[in-house]
Amino acid sequence: MPPAAYPRPHRPPRYRLAAALGGGILAVVLLGSVVDLAAFRSGVALLDLAGLILVGLFAAGTWLVIRAVDHEPQKRTRHLVRAGIVLALALGLFLFGVNLLNARLNVIGVLASLPTTGLALYLLRRVDYNEREPWRLVLVAAGWGAVVATTLALIFESLWSYTIDAGLIPGPGQAVATAFNAAIFEEVPKGLAVVLLYLVMRDEFDDVVDGAIYGAAVGLGFNFMETVVYMSVGGFPQWVFRQLLGLFLGHATYTALIGAGVGVARQVRGRAQKLIAIGSGFVIAIAAHFAWDAWLWYFPHPSDPGLLVLSIPLQYLAMTGPFAIAVAALVLLGLRAEGRALTAELAAEAELPDGGVLPAEVPILASPGRRIEARFRALRRYGLRGYLWMRKLQRAQLDLAMERWHRRRQELDSPLEAELKLRDRVLAIRSGRKAPS
Repeated sequence: MPPAAYPRPHRPPRYRLAAALGGGILAVVLLGSVVDLAAFRSGVALLDLAGLILVGLFAAGTWLVIRAVDHEPQKRTRHLVRAGIVLALALGLFLFGVNLLNARLNVIGVLASLPTTGLALYLLRRVDYNEREPWRLVLVAAGWGAVVATTLALIFESLWSYTIDAGLIPGPGQAVATAFNAAIFEEVPKGLAVVLLYLVMRDEFDDVVDGAIYGAAVGLGFNFMETVVYMSVGGFPQWVFRQLLGLFLGHATYTALIGAGVGVARQVRGRAQKLIAIGSGFVIAIAAHFAWDAWLWYFPHPSDPGLLVLSIPLQYLAMTGPFAIAVAALVLLGLRAEGRALTAELAAEAELPDGGVLPAEVPILASPGRRIEARFRALRRYGLRGYLWMRKLQRAQLDLAMERWHRRRQELDSPLEAELKLRDRVLAIRSGRKAPS
């Protein structure tokens, strides 16, 4: 059995890289807020700066208190994690409030966009029928897009507009500069969320399918907040364009391209290949976003309402449609490769004398349709409890097969004991015992 890809599972180098990246993002937001405030007297920048400083001081004080009163490493770690979650929620709510203030307190836009965005996230999560992504990570990704990415974009797009754009003569040059402004300073912050998920939660980040899903979730979060802001100026038509026509054909597609690149990096060997895959995702996403904004210079929206209704769908189809098709193709190919790999690992697991999969279960687990049939058979025989038991067992078996697949490719940091625990969990669910944590 292949060992873990990294011999020290609790301290892989990617954790340090993630911490450095997170600290760099915080520093960039602080610097951008200071420059924006000093140069342009921006009230939003002042709120951003004050909130970040307060949260930073609160975080430092919390860490010092915990370090002073609790010297047990395991308890200290647990408390720090909890404190970090609370602080992240506080910061997220604060930045959401700042963005809402920037949107002129458009609460109606928030309420109108929540159902469509929520439905889109639900459908997006169901794309990966082999192994559903955890809701907590999908919501974290969407939250980053709605709060952090929009804050970074607001700060740096303002700086660009006041400096670069202001010094250009109106015309093609200024139009191209404006298009690059939006493409770079919106896609880079969104893509960083996918990179951080890849670094911190790599065991939940399996391949190109997961990358595209998490990227699209970030894009949906960004689209949610952007809809709220634009509705405060353009009213209900902006909701129609961004929450119906452009719900998936927009930011979700752009950031899914970045996520696909990160997903490819998850499964290639060598640092150079990983960097090329991730960098390619960013470049393609920026190019797709740039093409959307540059269209408006060559084909401005007509003033006639009837022609406007026709021109905007045409823009979505012509500019974003090909990129959306590319994302769909990558996801479909990824699902097929994932399905073949899981089938092989399920069959190998069934050959073990104490394996977590029975030979008769392999064809059922390998087919999404047959898995659903098995759940409904359990529902008819044993009621809701039987359905939930069967679903829980199947998910645990697929988790085990996914673990085996990554270990075979030496893509895991976790030691072999992690796989043994997953097998014990499957056996415990099958026998009705409490599954080990």
